[in-house]
Amino acid sequence: MASHRYPSTMQNTWRVYAFAAMVLPLLAQGQSNTLGDRATTSAIEDTQKHTHRVHLSRREKKRQRLLFKKPKVENTARYEFYKRVEEAAREKQRILKKLSKPQYADFAYFGHKNKPKKNKPYAMKYCKECGIRH
Repeated sequence: MASHRYPSTMQNTWRVYAFAAMVLPLLAQGQSNTLGDRATTSAIEDTQKHTHRVHLSRREKKRQRLLFKKPKVENTARYEFYKRVEEAAREKQRILKKLSKPQYADFAYFGHKNKPKKNKPYAMKYCKECGIRH
């Protein structure tokens, strides 16, 4: 009985620990890489096969872009409506630009292309253009 220093349950746990300590390093050496049994070069080739991209020339890229663009249809009612709206907006801008000139904006011009001279009261004459004395 002197040979048994630990109880039997304790001896069993020590045996399990000893067995695990011997077997685990052997299992760790069994697999050399994380990819398993496949060689690293074949793994790289596989990934390159899946990620290979075809590089298009400029002409081919332009053609691809044209295929995805919507065709410009000029005979639709919507297109004609927007064309009329844009034309009206341009015309309004032209009119506003013309009216911003002093000839139209300043009241002193009142129907004259050039601003009438200011005369002294005894020198004023009746104007046929606007019907006012200046």
